Amino acid sequence: MRTKAKMLRIFLTELARNPRQMGTVWPSSPALARSMASWLPANSDLSILELGPGTGTVTEELLAAGLPEDRLVAVEKSDALARTLKHRFPKARILSGDALEIAQLLQGEKVGAVISSLPLKVFSADQVQRLAEQIHEVLVPGAHWVQFSYQLVNGHAPAPSFHSVGSKIVWQNLPPAKVSVYRARSGVRGH
Repeated sequence: MRTKAKMLRIFLTELARNPRQMGTVWPSSPALARSMASWLPANSDLSILELGPGTGTVTEELLAAGLPEDRLVAVEKSDALARTLKHRFPKARILSGDALEIAQLLQGEKVGAVISSLPLKVFSADQVQRLAEQIHEVLVPGAHWVQFSYQLVNGHAPAPSFHSVGSKIVWQNLPPAKVSVYRARSGVRGH
């Protein structure tokens, strides 16, 4: 219980420092995290990329769903959260950096899925397109980009290079969230 209280305190501190970067008023619920983790690929030896792990709620569920900790690569923009995550998940690769630079951060490594808690609603259209291009570049063919959003009615992929393959509303989250799953379109890149 002390870990959860400590993580909440760190989250609230980061929220006060930079609310736009956090993009939410409360950490993700275990129910939301489980819904996202349910999309982990089966029988993959590739690393899984988590974007915006925040307090590590989704990270915990990815590991509980069977992802070996040493196959987790997480990119967190907040230095304070990244430091905490490195301490909590010492076998994972926690990278302090900007998700808009993931291709550079991964240095050519391909991943078996992208699990993203990034607050796309605060990104500009150009930033969303740039993120989609970066994700497209690091995903192996046929792999999924799992993204949650608080926009429950939007059924469109965030960029033309991806198409929707599934979604689920998680009501047991504050606020309720929609988990959307996308797959890259073959031969489609950027604009």
